[in-house]
Amino acid sequence: MRVTFEEKTYESYFNNELDNRSKIYFPPGQYQEGFLGFDSSAFTEDIELWRYLGHPWLPNLPFEGIKLRRIADEMEHFLSIKIRNMPSISVNLLFQYKKPEYITTSLGKEWNKWSQPYYRYEIYREQQELLMNIHSKLGDRVLVIYASPALLSNDELVNAHMNRKIIEFSNFRKASELNTHHRNTYIKAGNYSIACSDPEFLDNFDLINEINNFKRSKTDMDLNNIDIINNFRNSLIELINKDLYISNSFNKLNEKISEFQNHELLYTFLVLKNFRLLTGMQWVIKFEDEEKFKKKRIHIK
Repeated sequence: MRVTFEEKTYESYFNNELDNRSKIYFPPGQYQEGFLGFDSSAFTEDIELWRYLGHPWLPNLPFEGIKLRRIADEMEHFLSIKIRNMPSISVNLLFQYKKPEYITTSLGKEWNKWSQPYYRYEIYREQQELLMNIHSKLGDRVLVIYASPALLSNDELVNAHMNRKIIEFSNFRKASELNTHHRNTYIKAGNYSIACSDPEFLDNFDLINEINNFKRSKTDMDLNNIDIINNFRNSLIELINKDLYISNSFNKLNEKISEFQNHELLYTFLVLKNFRLLTGMQWVIKFEDEEKFKKKRIHIK
């Protein structure tokens, strides 16, 4: 049976709930279109509009616009202040969202494992290889997680969202747990999973506890937040350059932003935006000091 809601809707609700339910997450994820990108432009000769925007436009005083490098300078300054004022980063998180199927008959290949309707999603080889390469290279500096809803309809999804229960109605698995499998199956959120083809019982995974228990890697102890973020970018670039499936596309997208390489933080966020466009993965940051985190966030899409 087809799950009737869109995967993007689940992603949006999940990110929103993760963002609002805790003080320890810094999701630069998908809330504000074009915050750091340059996704659209407009042309107008409306004098009143330009005056409203603070740029009086007179026949003898044409407005020539603002150079992109000036905008980049301002964004780099803004980002550096914000990130320096954040609590210490402890770990990078990557969420790979999965929209499941709902299997309702004994024709399902895994029916004999559950003997009741169950959810199932595919584990794609190319996707899993990239996730495992990230996990292997970054080790305890990253947590890579599959997130999949245990919900069937738009009504169920919206009700879970309105009641702030999206996380409770989601199944989570570390990518490393599914490395030898082709599918993951489950019957409800908070329940164990059975990964297949060679069946393996996987006990319940508590996302919030897992994230909260993560501590900063010993290799990052002497680094500041900016170094950690930029090092994460460099590691991803190095990994994806070796990836047979998306390296060409990734490099082409990054060529379009190459003029910002001297603006390290801005460039990092733009590279991470390209990474999300190609992989669908959401980047999230967890902080060490919960008390200092006052809901200051930067978002990209």
